[in-house]
Amino acid sequence: MQKTGSITSSPPRSSTNTSINTEGKRRTRLKETQFTYRYGQKLHSFEPEKAPYPVSYDKEILELEHLDGQLVKYLRQGSVSFIDFLEGERPQRCLDLGCGTGAWVIEAAKEWRTTEFVGFDLVDIQLKIFDPSLEERIQWVYGNFLTTKLPFEDDEFDHIHVQSISLGVPENKWDVLFDEICRVLRPGGSVEMIEDDIIFPSLPRWFTAPMRAKPRRSTSVHLPEGSVRGSISSSFESTPLTPNHDHALLESLHKSVFEHRFINMQPSALLPSYFTTYFRQVTLGPVLSFFSPPLPPLQPLSPQITTAYALGPLGLELEQRASVMSNSTSNIRPISVSFSSSTSGSSQGSRDKSHPSPPKLAEALSSAVISDSDDNYEDIPSPPPRELYALETNGLADKTTPKVPLVNNERLDSLNERSLAMHLFRAYNYVLGCQDALWEELKDRLRNRKEELEPFGWDDEEEFEEVHNRKKFERLLERYRSDMQSRVSLWCSLHELGWPQPAREPLSKAELIEEERMREGMREALSEARRTASFEDQRLPCRSIRVLVGSKP
Repeated sequence: MQKTGSITSSPPRSSTNTSINTEGKRRTRLKETQFTYRYGQKLHSFEPEKAPYPVSYDKEILELEHLDGQLVKYLRQGSVSFIDFLEGERPQRCLDLGCGTGAWVIEAAKEWRTTEFVGFDLVDIQLKIFDPSLEERIQWVYGNFLTTKLPFEDDEFDHIHVQSISLGVPENKWDVLFDEICRVLRPGGSVEMIEDDIIFPSLPRWFTAPMRAKPRRSTSVHLPEGSVRGSISSSFESTPLTPNHDHALLESLHKSVFEHRFINMQPSALLPSYFTTYFRQVTLGPVLSFFSPPLPPLQPLSPQITTAYALGPLGLELEQRASVMSNSTSNIRPISVSFSSSTSGSSQGSRDKSHPSPPKLAEALSSAVISDSDDNYEDIPSPPPRELYALETNGLADKTTPKVPLVNNERLDSLNERSLAMHLFRAYNYVLGCQDALWEELKDRLRNRKEELEPFGWDDEEEFEEVHNRKKFERLLERYRSDMQSRVSLWCSLHELGWPQPAREPLSKAELIEEERMREGMREALSEARRTASFEDQRLPCRSIRVLVGSKP
């Protein structure tokens, strides 16, 4: 086992069992010392001054790396790289700096069958490799490139891949890091970077307010047979809202986490100047921003289990009970939620063939088939359906630098509206992955800067101290998670793929009436909100990416 300062690298492979066992024990000890657990989150054990990366290493976060890889492969029509290497000119030795789970290394090793790979990361979280032909060409090396030089020889690599490291690189460390990248890259070798801006996805009040409000009872009369006479009140009780939006405190804490670690939250604007200084033949891709997904309809209710209890002691017919939920099922309109724009109109028909329609009576009872995209939404303006992304050059001053997209625009145009849901899903989960850092920032404000919490309505009860504040903080996180899940509306994708709403226990007539009263109020509030919402509110960016490619002189 080699050691260079705080950096450890795996030894050459040996055929002896003793050596393998020793390496296995050493790797286990390494993993144990690299992580700590706080409030259920798995975190690296380094001090923020030495490793300011604030995101947890929980499974839910690590899996997001695969979404990034799939996006690149889709945009590049199957390739893992933004550089078009000719068959005989592919790199012989490649470094993935900040390799994470090693997913890119493994996929690249499958594509470049003669290339040797080194994945370098702070901690041991790499995937196990079960293919001997890949394993013999891949090596994992661990260390902190912010505090120690890379443990590699000068001019050792033909290609260096860097992706999603800006979350953990302070602004004053980029110079040092680029120096090291140049040192270990051979002259003429290539480098590519793919970095995300750090975005806190927020929700406007017109979206969250109806979910908070409680409908007031109206003076409508409920007749014995279950029908309702009179209108349902759409007025709502007002609830106190924080400045700007419901999650303004979390957004403020999120911003402070990176400011106090001196991490620039917009690397898409910061990195081009460094890149053009250190490399030549530079191609700066424009900033690719994805908007939040189109607003979904109100989620349909789950169907009730058809039982003797559902019929009632007097033999109430199913159609009569279902009429409490909906006047008619004839206004059902299919929801287009397919992943590919070329299949938007065909998925519904194919699903009907594989999933036969339920019996008429059960269908009438099933509230899952009730469409909330009813006539109330017909006159609501919405953004153009194909406006999924924006390309910005950020006003680069160097006119001699090529400013061409590294991605064919036809590939971007072929993305479906529902694909945006995954970008929003990724963005808000990275916020939740910073939970521990957000909590530390909140505690610091409580101890030293309470006045900064006053605009957000945070009341600190000193007698309860940390336990009480922690519970309040966890409620903030849970509300944010719940609201973002509602906005992502993954149920739309499941619906399009043919997954029905899970059935639930039958409700009484009174419960059905009350449920429909609440949904009617929420439907009207959302309808009014959507009418008054600006296009900008409906097109908030949830992700911004930039690709940079160059070569060493």
